[in-house]
Amino acid sequence: MRGGGSGSLRVVDFGPTRPWFGPGSEARVSLTADSSGEPVHARLELFDNGTVVTATEGRLRLPAGRSVRHLRLRVPDVRRHGYGLRVQLEGRSGRAEAHSALEVLEGWWESPRHAALTDFSPGRRSAVTLDGLRRWHVNVAQFYDWMYRHYCYFPPRGEKVFTDTLGRTVSHDVVRDLVWQCRRRGIASLAYGSVYGAEGEYVTRHAGELLRDAEGHPLSLDETFFITDLRVGSPWRRRLIGEYARACRRFGFDGIHMDQYGEPREGFAADGSFVKLQELYAGLVDEAADHLATFSPPRRVLFNCVGGWPLEQVAGSGSAATYIEIWPPDVTYAAVVARIEEARRLAPAKQIVIAAYPSVVGRGNHDGVGPSGDVIEAALLLSTIVFAAGAFHHALAERDRVLVGGYYPAAVSLPAPAAETMRLAWQFSARYLHLLSDTRSVPLPIDRLSIGADGRPLPLSSEPRCGSVWVRAIRTRDDKVVIQLVDLLDQPSDEWDTPRLPAVRRDNWRFSWSGNEKRWLSASPWSNSGAAEPLSPAPEFRIRAFERWAMLIGDDG
Repeated sequence: MRGGGSGSLRVVDFGPTRPWFGPGSEARVSLTADSSGEPVHARLELFDNGTVVTATEGRLRLPAGRSVRHLRLRVPDVRRHGYGLRVQLEGRSGRAEAHSALEVLEGWWESPRHAALTDFSPGRRSAVTLDGLRRWHVNVAQFYDWMYRHYCYFPPRGEKVFTDTLGRTVSHDVVRDLVWQCRRRGIASLAYGSVYGAEGEYVTRHAGELLRDAEGHPLSLDETFFITDLRVGSPWRRRLIGEYARACRRFGFDGIHMDQYGEPREGFAADGSFVKLQELYAGLVDEAADHLATFSPPRRVLFNCVGGWPLEQVAGSGSAATYIEIWPPDVTYAAVVARIEEARRLAPAKQIVIAAYPSVVGRGNHDGVGPSGDVIEAALLLSTIVFAAGAFHHALAERDRVLVGGYYPAAVSLPAPAAETMRLAWQFSARYLHLLSDTRSVPLPIDRLSIGADGRPLPLSSEPRCGSVWVRAIRTRDDKVVIQLVDLLDQPSDEWDTPRLPAVRRDNWRFSWSGNEKRWLSASPWSNSGAAEPLSPAPEFRIRAFERWAMLIGDDG
């Protein structure tokens, strides 16, 4: 939400009550306003790119002080589309307006905008936690380390509060309430469920389920979680699928986030067989997905391809989207984009989630004063690259925190101004969903584009490289040319997990495109509240002022 006002009339908060609505349905929009106590004229508009497609207006009587109102608007009967929202208020004490975004979807898997939930301690206020996520347009939450043990999700004596393997206090009453509150808000809940193994107390009693190295030593992660035999029909595989089903049945989870560790990738089973895990994962995903699809409503799964492994084997499996966790050696922007393009090639009909954690934010969080601006810019630029590449970035935890590593409770809080700036990128990705991640789009060569500033050509690159403008050009299913421009001209390196220089406002760029497109618009998350503005050629098109990221939208008029 970006809002404000004049006089004593001000919009404090504005946005849809849930992140997405079904085609042709009635959307509810929440408006929080400060007023001196007066009737106001309210106009609510829905924008498709730069055009108002639906609007409603009427009189509202606002009491003195702060109040909340709910407005209603019917959304178009279309599939997978993003829209801008604007509210305008006018009363005797002044005017006010605010902007947001809304998605029309069949389900969360069409736009998997993630956040992690990590705090299930007794007394946690679920509604406050999830109201914060609403402002990020989050529609799927991963419940991280919510279970009693990796081999047994529920305490054996039925305790409601317990200590997990890593010493955290967890309340299953809080977990259950969060699942319920997620459902009320249109956020899917995925239960974290490891596939890689079990705690020592389990394998001591079930040594025959272990995988071992060539010397016969048990394979483990720091001797805390031991790697188990996942072959078809194995006891561990049956246990795992059973725990997934119990989690969905007892708590109402909407699915399972299936996590693996990446290493080790092979070992010897108790019967001496050599087991390659990459040969088993696709079948495991399909088995889990098929089993959970029998629930009403059907549940879904995601599978974590750690470091991109084994993407080639599991891309065609029954996962709801392609999920890739980025680790070295993929340390550059170009490597992240290459993973996205590989995923798009292997599973073109699926949306892509990139879990890439800017650990630099944790390293730059000094003396309890919060992260410095250069490390916040690193996180922001990483999200920009992922969104502009047509994927979704998983790097957010509840309470406006950024994930800085694979252990999610270690997330770092963002200062309020930084959180607002980053939220605008998430809002932009929702507003232009259909242009950013259209699975039927086709890439276009960037040599048809030229950009200049102050009479000099700017260096363009088809890969995100420092010292250049990264360009991604596509033609969408409705025959629009969409060009993403990410400004890396002044950045000192290509590595995404390092401090970045501040964004520079660009207001003198002009471009030309060798095509039939006569009408162009430009938009940026941090300019004009994200709204698309028409461009006039003179003789080249002048791009509206922006920083970091600009999107150009062209058609034949």
